[in-house]
Amino acid sequence: MIALAKAPPFTTGLTPWAGTLPDHISPTAAKSYLGCSLQFYFERVACIRKRTPKALHLGKAIHAALQAFHLARWRGGDDSPETIAAAYEKSFTDLERDEGPVNWDDADEREKSRLDGLRVVAGYLDSPEAMTEKPRAVEVLLKEDIAGLSVPLTGAMDLVQGDYTPVDFKSASAKPDRDHAIFDHEIQLVSYQLLLESIGETPPSLDLVFLVKTKTPQIVRVKSPPANEHRKQRVIALLETAVEGIANNRFHPQPGMKCSWCQFRNECAAWLPAAYQERRAA
Repeated sequence: MIALAKAPPFTTGLTPWAGTLPDHISPTAAKSYLGCSLQFYFERVACIRKRTPKALHLGKAIHAALQAFHLARWRGGDDSPETIAAAYEKSFTDLERDEGPVNWDDADEREKSRLDGLRVVAGYLDSPEAMTEKPRAVEVLLKEDIAGLSVPLTGAMDLVQGDYTPVDFKSASAKPDRDHAIFDHEIQLVSYQLLLESIGETPPSLDLVFLVKTKTPQIVRVKSPPANEHRKQRVIALLETAVEGIANNRFHPQPGMKCSWCQFRNECAAWLPAAYQERRAA
Protein backbone atom coordinates (compact mmCIF):
# COMPACT_ATOMS: atom_id res chain seq x y z
CA MET A 1 0.00 0.00 0.00
CA ILE A 2 1.34 3.41 -0.95
CA ALA A 3 0.90 6.09 1.70
CA LEU A 4 -0.27 9.43 0.42
CA ALA A 5 1.14 12.65 1.84
CA LYS A 6 -1.34 14.51 4.01
CA ALA A 7 -0.26 17.91 2.71
CA PRO A 8 -1.78 18.88 -0.66
CA PRO A 9 0.56 19.04 -3.66
CA PHE A 10 2.21 22.37 -4.27
CA THR A 11 0.97 24.47 -7.17
CA THR A 12 1.77 27.99 -8.19
CA GLY A 13 -1.92 28.73 -8.46
CA LEU A 14 -2.58 32.33 -9.37
CA THR A 15 -0.04 35.09 -8.86
CA PRO A 16 -0.24 38.88 -9.09
CA TRP A 17 1.40 38.52 -12.52
CA ALA A 18 -1.01 35.97 -13.92
CA GLY A 19 -2.52 37.21 -17.15
CA THR A 20 -0.68 40.53 -16.99
CA LEU A 21 2.70 41.69 -18.21
CA PRO A 22 5.41 42.48 -15.67
CA ASP A 23 6.38 46.15 -15.48
CA HIS A 24 9.83 45.42 -16.91
CA ILE A 25 12.35 42.64 -17.47
CA SER A 26 16.01 42.53 -16.47
CA PRO A 27 18.66 40.18 -17.89
CA THR A 28 19.12 38.65 -14.43
CA ALA A 29 15.41 37.91 -14.06
CA ALA A 30 15.18 36.53 -17.61
CA LYS A 31 18.15 34.21 -17.10
CA SER A 32 16.72 33.03 -13.79
CA TYR A 33 13.32 32.32 -15.36
CA LEU A 34 14.77 30.53 -18.37
CA GLY A 35 17.07 28.47 -16.15
CA CYS A 36 14.20 27.17 -14.02
CA SER A 37 10.85 28.90 -14.03
CA LEU A 38 9.72 27.19 -10.82
CA GLN A 39 12.83 28.30 -8.93
CA PHE A 40 12.13 31.79 -10.27
CA TYR A 41 8.62 31.53 -8.81
CA PHE A 42 9.84 30.40 -5.40
CA GLU A 43 12.43 33.20 -5.20
CA ARG A 44 10.72 36.16 -6.86
CA VAL A 45 6.97 35.56 -6.69
CA ALA A 46 6.35 33.46 -3.58
CA CYS A 47 9.43 35.10 -1.98
CA ILE A 48 10.31 32.00 0.04
CA ARG A 49 13.26 32.87 2.27
CA LYS A 50 16.18 30.48 2.61
CA ARG A 51 19.58 30.71 4.25
CA THR A 52 21.93 32.68 2.00
CA PRO A 53 24.34 30.48 0.00
CA LYS A 54 27.95 31.03 1.04
CA ALA A 55 29.21 31.85 -2.45
CA LEU A 56 26.43 34.39 -3.00
CA HIS A 57 27.16 36.12 0.30
CA LEU A 58 30.88 36.36 -0.44
CA GLY A 59 30.26 37.56 -3.99
CA LYS A 60 28.00 40.36 -2.77
CA ALA A 61 30.56 41.51 -0.19
CA ILE A 62 33.34 41.55 -2.81
CA HIS A 63 31.05 43.40 -5.19
CA ALA A 64 30.36 46.06 -2.55
CA ALA A 65 34.09 46.61 -2.04
CA LEU A 66 34.70 47.03 -5.77
CA GLN A 67 31.75 49.41 -5.97
CA ALA A 68 33.30 51.52 -3.20
CA PHE A 69 36.59 51.61 -5.10
CA HIS A 70 35.01 52.63 -8.40
CA LEU A 71 32.80 55.26 -6.75
CA ALA A 72 35.90 56.74 -5.11
CA ARG A 73 37.60 56.86 -8.52
CA TRP A 74 34.53 58.49 -10.02
CA ARG A 75 34.08 61.10 -7.27
CA GLY A 76 37.73 61.67 -6.42
CA GLY A 77 37.35 60.12 -2.97
CA ASP A 78 39.51 57.86 -0.81
CA ASP A 79 40.33 54.71 -2.77
CA SER A 80 43.15 53.48 -0.53
CA PRO A 81 43.40 49.72 0.10
CA GLU A 82 42.56 50.30 3.76
CA THR A 83 39.33 52.13 2.94
CA ILE A 84 38.25 49.52 0.40
CA ALA A 85 39.06 46.69 2.83
CA ALA A 86 36.91 48.44 5.43
CA ALA A 87 34.05 48.67 2.90
CA TYR A 88 34.37 44.93 2.31
CA GLU A 89 34.34 44.13 6.03
CA LYS A 90 31.27 46.32 6.60
CA SER A 91 29.38 44.72 3.74
CA PHE A 92 30.33 41.20 4.86
CA THR A 93 28.79 41.90 8.28
CA ASP A 94 25.84 44.02 7.14
CA LEU A 95 24.70 41.40 4.60
CA GLU A 96 24.51 38.77 7.34
CA ARG A 97 22.28 41.10 9.34
CA ASP A 98 20.12 42.45 6.53
CA GLU A 99 19.63 39.41 4.28
CA GLY A 100 19.33 36.73 6.90
CA PRO A 101 21.67 34.01 8.12
CA VAL A 102 24.33 32.58 5.81
CA ASN A 103 24.64 28.85 5.32
CA TRP A 104 27.99 28.57 7.16
CA ASP A 105 29.01 25.16 8.47
CA ASP A 106 30.72 26.76 11.45
CA ALA A 107 32.62 29.85 12.61
CA ASP A 108 35.88 28.59 11.09
CA GLU A 109 34.31 28.40 7.64
CA ARG A 110 32.95 31.91 8.02
CA GLU A 111 36.38 33.24 8.93
CA LYS A 112 38.04 31.45 6.03
CA SER A 113 35.48 32.89 3.62
CA ARG A 114 35.97 36.39 5.03
CA LEU A 115 39.74 36.19 4.55
CA ASP A 116 39.34 34.71 1.05
CA GLY A 117 37.26 37.74 0.10
CA LEU A 118 39.85 40.16 1.48
CA ARG A 119 42.53 38.49 -0.63
CA VAL A 120 40.37 38.71 -3.75
CA VAL A 121 39.69 42.41 -3.20
CA ALA A 122 43.40 43.09 -2.61
CA GLY A 123 44.21 41.04 -5.72
CA TYR A 124 41.93 43.22 -7.82
CA LEU A 125 43.37 46.47 -6.46
CA ASP A 126 46.88 45.25 -7.28
CA SER A 127 45.96 43.97 -10.74
CA PRO A 128 46.21 45.72 -14.13
CA GLU A 129 42.40 45.50 -14.32
CA ALA A 130 41.88 48.00 -11.48
CA MET A 131 40.73 51.29 -12.97
CA THR A 132 43.23 54.13 -12.98
CA GLU A 133 41.13 56.67 -14.86
CA LYS A 134 37.76 58.12 -13.97
CA PRO A 135 34.89 55.82 -15.01
CA ARG A 136 31.97 57.17 -16.97
CA ALA A 137 29.46 55.62 -14.56
CA VAL A 138 29.26 53.23 -11.61
CA GLU A 139 26.21 51.06 -10.87
CA VAL A 140 24.27 52.83 -13.59
CA LEU A 141 20.63 51.74 -13.89
CA LEU A 142 18.98 52.12 -17.28
CA LYS A 143 15.38 51.40 -18.24
CA GLU A 144 14.56 51.67 -21.92
CA ASP A 145 12.01 50.49 -24.47
CA ILE A 146 13.55 48.02 -26.92
CA ALA A 147 12.02 47.15 -30.29
CA GLY A 148 10.62 43.62 -30.19
CA LEU A 149 10.24 43.58 -26.41
CA SER A 150 6.77 44.08 -24.96
CA VAL A 151 8.01 45.64 -21.68
CA PRO A 152 10.92 47.96 -20.89
CA LEU A 153 14.36 46.42 -20.43
CA THR A 154 16.23 47.33 -17.26
CA GLY A 155 19.83 46.70 -16.32
CA ALA A 156 22.27 47.81 -13.63
CA MET A 157 25.83 47.92 -14.95
CA ASP A 158 28.62 47.48 -12.42
CA LEU A 159 30.91 49.83 -14.31
CA VAL A 160 30.93 51.81 -17.56
CA GLN A 161 34.39 52.79 -18.75
CA GLY A 162 35.17 56.09 -20.43
CA ASP A 163 34.74 54.55 -23.88
CA TYR A 164 31.30 53.19 -22.90
CA THR A 165 32.50 49.62 -22.41
CA PRO A 166 30.20 48.00 -19.83
CA VAL A 167 32.03 45.85 -17.29
CA ASP A 168 30.41 43.26 -15.07
CA PHE A 169 32.29 41.60 -12.20
CA LYS A 170 31.89 37.93 -11.35
CA SER A 171 33.27 35.92 -8.45
CA ALA A 172 34.42 32.46 -9.45
CA SER A 173 36.14 29.45 -7.91
CA ALA A 174 38.07 28.54 -11.07
CA LYS A 175 39.54 30.35 -14.06
CA PRO A 176 36.81 30.78 -16.69
CA ASP A 177 36.79 29.44 -20.22
CA ARG A 178 36.43 32.46 -22.49
CA ASP A 179 33.89 31.09 -24.97
CA HIS A 180 31.76 29.46 -22.30
CA ALA A 181 31.77 32.64 -20.19
CA ILE A 182 30.60 34.77 -23.12
CA PHE A 183 27.85 32.29 -24.03
CA ASP A 184 26.73 31.81 -20.42
CA HIS A 185 26.41 35.56 -19.83
CA GLU A 186 25.19 36.51 -23.30
CA ILE A 187 21.76 37.74 -22.15
CA GLN A 188 23.37 40.14 -19.69
CA LEU A 189 26.13 41.38 -21.99
CA VAL A 190 23.92 41.95 -25.02
CA SER A 191 21.22 43.55 -22.85
CA TYR A 192 23.79 46.11 -21.72
CA GLN A 193 24.65 46.83 -25.34
CA LEU A 194 20.95 47.25 -26.20
CA LEU A 195 20.52 49.68 -23.30
CA LEU A 196 23.58 51.73 -24.25
CA GLU A 197 22.56 51.84 -27.91
CA SER A 198 19.11 53.06 -26.89
CA ILE A 199 20.76 56.21 -25.46
CA GLY A 200 22.92 56.68 -28.56
CA GLU A 201 26.16 54.94 -27.52
CA THR A 202 27.69 51.81 -29.05
CA PRO A 203 30.19 50.07 -26.77
CA PRO A 204 33.44 48.87 -28.39
CA SER A 205 33.44 45.75 -26.22
CA LEU A 206 31.31 43.87 -23.69
CA ASP A 207 33.53 42.85 -20.77
CA LEU A 208 33.43 40.44 -17.86
CA VAL A 209 36.04 40.58 -15.11
CA PHE A 210 36.29 37.36 -13.10
CA LEU A 211 37.69 37.47 -9.58
CA VAL A 212 38.92 33.92 -9.12
CA LYS A 213 39.09 32.76 -5.51
CA THR A 214 42.20 30.60 -5.84
CA LYS A 215 44.92 30.53 -3.17
CA THR A 216 46.60 33.34 -5.07
CA PRO A 217 43.61 35.25 -6.50
CA GLN A 218 43.46 35.66 -10.28
CA ILE A 219 41.80 38.58 -12.01
CA VAL A 220 40.73 37.58 -15.53
CA ARG A 221 39.11 39.88 -18.07
CA VAL A 222 36.99 38.27 -20.79
CA LYS A 223 36.19 40.57 -23.70
CA SER A 224 33.30 39.94 -26.06
CA PRO A 225 32.92 41.86 -29.31
CA PRO A 226 29.75 43.93 -29.69
CA ALA A 227 26.78 41.83 -30.70
CA ASN A 228 25.74 41.71 -34.34
CA GLU A 229 22.09 41.90 -35.36
CA HIS A 230 21.60 38.14 -35.06
CA ARG A 231 22.87 38.06 -31.46
CA LYS A 232 20.75 41.06 -30.54
CA GLN A 233 17.58 39.55 -31.98
CA ARG A 234 18.35 36.24 -30.27
CA VAL A 235 18.64 37.90 -26.87
CA ILE A 236 15.50 39.98 -27.43
CA ALA A 237 13.65 36.73 -28.24
CA LEU A 238 14.95 35.13 -25.04
CA LEU A 239 13.91 38.14 -22.98
CA GLU A 240 10.45 38.12 -24.55
CA THR A 241 10.11 34.37 -23.87
CA ALA A 242 10.65 35.10 -20.18
CA VAL A 243 8.16 37.99 -20.23
CA GLU A 244 5.46 35.85 -21.85
CA GLY A 245 6.06 32.96 -19.46
CA ILE A 246 5.82 35.19 -16.40
CA ALA A 247 2.72 36.95 -17.72
CA ASN A 248 0.99 33.65 -18.45
CA ASN A 249 1.85 32.07 -15.10
CA ARG A 250 4.02 29.33 -16.61
CA PHE A 251 6.11 28.06 -13.71
CA HIS A 252 7.20 24.42 -13.74
CA PRO A 253 10.21 22.26 -12.82
CA GLN A 254 13.12 22.11 -15.25
CA PRO A 255 15.27 19.23 -13.95
CA GLY A 256 19.01 19.25 -14.50
CA MET A 257 22.38 19.24 -12.77
CA LYS A 258 21.51 22.44 -10.95
CA CYS A 259 18.88 20.55 -8.94
CA SER A 260 21.65 18.96 -6.85
CA TRP A 261 22.39 22.31 -5.17
CA CYS A 262 18.98 23.97 -5.40
CA GLN A 263 17.55 25.12 -2.07
CA PHE A 264 13.96 24.51 -3.16
CA ARG A 265 14.08 20.75 -3.75
CA ASN A 266 11.39 20.00 -1.15
CA GLU A 267 9.03 22.62 -2.56
CA CYS A 268 9.75 21.39 -6.08
CA ALA A 269 9.07 17.76 -5.16
CA ALA A 270 5.64 18.78 -3.86
CA TRP A 271 4.72 20.56 -7.10
CA LEU A 272 1.84 19.48 -9.33
CA PRO A 273 0.24 21.58 -12.09
CA ALA A 274 -2.94 23.42 -11.16
CA ALA A 275 -4.87 21.60 -13.90
CA TYR A 276 -4.10 18.26 -12.23
CA GLN A 277 -5.49 19.45 -8.91
CA GLU A 278 -8.57 20.80 -10.63
CA ARG A 279 -9.22 17.38 -12.19
CA ARG A 280 -8.79 15.68 -8.80
CA ALA A 281 -11.22 18.11 -7.19
CA ALA A 282 -13.88 17.64 -9.89
